[in-house]
Amino acid sequence: MTKISFKKVVSDKTILLLCILNILFLLYYLMLAFYSRLHFDDLHFLWRAKEMSMTEFVKYFYSSRSGRFISYGKVYLYSKLIIVSNEHRYLPVLFWGIGVSLCWYVAKSVFKNTSSFLIANLVILFYNLYVLTNIDFAVFNWLCAMDYYLLAPMLLITLYLVNQPNLKFIPWIGLVIVALLLGGGQEAFSPIVLVTLFFNGIYYLNIHHFDIKVIWRDTRIRQIIIIGLIVSVCFVFVLIAPGNYIRIMMDDFKTPTSFFGYFSGYLDALSQFYYQLTFYIPYYFLLALLFLSLGLKTSKTKLVLNVEYKKLLMYTFGAYVIYVLLSIFPSVYLWSGFGIQRNYTPIVFFTMLFICFHAFFIGYFKSTFFNGKLMNFMLNIGLGFLICIMLFNLYSDTISAKRYALTVDNRLELLQKLNHQGVTGIVAVDPISIPYTIGPKYVLYDLIDRKKRPHPVLYYFSDTHIKPNEYNDYYKKYYGFNFDIKLK
Repeated sequence: MTKISFKKVVSDKTILLLCILNILFLLYYLMLAFYSRLHFDDLHFLWRAKEMSMTEFVKYFYSSRSGRFISYGKVYLYSKLIIVSNEHRYLPVLFWGIGVSLCWYVAKSVFKNTSSFLIANLVILFYNLYVLTNIDFAVFNWLCAMDYYLLAPMLLITLYLVNQPNLKFIPWIGLVIVALLLGGGQEAFSPIVLVTLFFNGIYYLNIHHFDIKVIWRDTRIRQIIIIGLIVSVCFVFVLIAPGNYIRIMMDDFKTPTSFFGYFSGYLDALSQFYYQLTFYIPYYFLLALLFLSLGLKTSKTKLVLNVEYKKLLMYTFGAYVIYVLLSIFPSVYLWSGFGIQRNYTPIVFFTMLFICFHAFFIGYFKSTFFNGKLMNFMLNIGLGFLICIMLFNLYSDTISAKRYALTVDNRLELLQKLNHQGVTGIVAVDPISIPYTIGPKYVLYDLIDRKKRPHPVLYYFSDTHIKPNEYNDYYKKYYGFNFDIKLK
């Protein structure tokens, strides 16, 4: 097969614009990381990690907070790294790099006859837009929850690796580590992994006509079973944790009590999710154009496909619908509706993947319907527009993030000075500047003068109150203050 070069897919100008855009995204993440400060949940974990061993740390949170024992082990490790290095700001960018690497590993293996430079740029742009268009953007810099962005890429690489017929030792170790993280890390996502593996196994049972002897000789079936067992065992340990029941009693959960309750809950969750995504259609359209271009050029190399496009569309659409319904179920069950925004992070990823997948195959199967010059023109306009958006966000969000970081640092400096002077009792402090950002939805709200106009933030934000609260407790414990704090 002829290798597809980047220049044969898009113009030189498009290549340049795409590279500039990805560089701007990286600068944006570095800026956000530099001005990020510890959320009170992060302070809680850091305080516990200072005083506990890893076993004690995991046992404490497993017994009092939730069953995510693998995640707590991970949080303990990087909490220790922060304590030893006295630095936390590299972690969000590091996690971004891990997410990109997981996607790159799969993409370069799938598009073997395509320019590596092209695939790298497309993967980076895909992941950048995934971060930017996530409904709960602020989770990117929340240290104890950054791995929400890794859940979907970890499932993607799990599917890729378990379907390799002769997996080597190092990928096997990586697959087991990913399985442990997926099984013991996020109870709302583990069932999605198990259901996906189940249907993956059913596929092989079907193609082998349910012949047990033939099935068992297929190493892919054995891999699916082993990984499924690892995830299942971890998930059981997550479910039986005493901390789950304590958390349920403390939080304001609202479980539906009837079929109509579940039905209305699903309607609320689905409508709100896709309503949020409508504001990012221009970004997804740009991404689709790039994959459409790749499909147009790939059509000349003739992929080996055992299914026609109509069936491919039907199967993948069905799989996507099932995935979305299963993913939304925890929110409907716990909150009778939309629930917590960050739980939708993996759905955003697979929605984007679904769009790119079909954009590629539309280009591949329907190449005669498209004008290459017109597509390159549209790509350049779109990339130029997104570059302008990122430049504006770099400018405006840097001001907001810097102001936020300055007020946090000034407070800490003042309190450390007072603590050194031996002050006790309660100290009144100025409020922290809220790190607002700007999004397309909120710009529209301003233009139409909507009465209720909540604004998104760059970082998860919390502060003490007119009376000392939970924020005060963790702040005081971690920094060793001999007094409480409240707002003036």
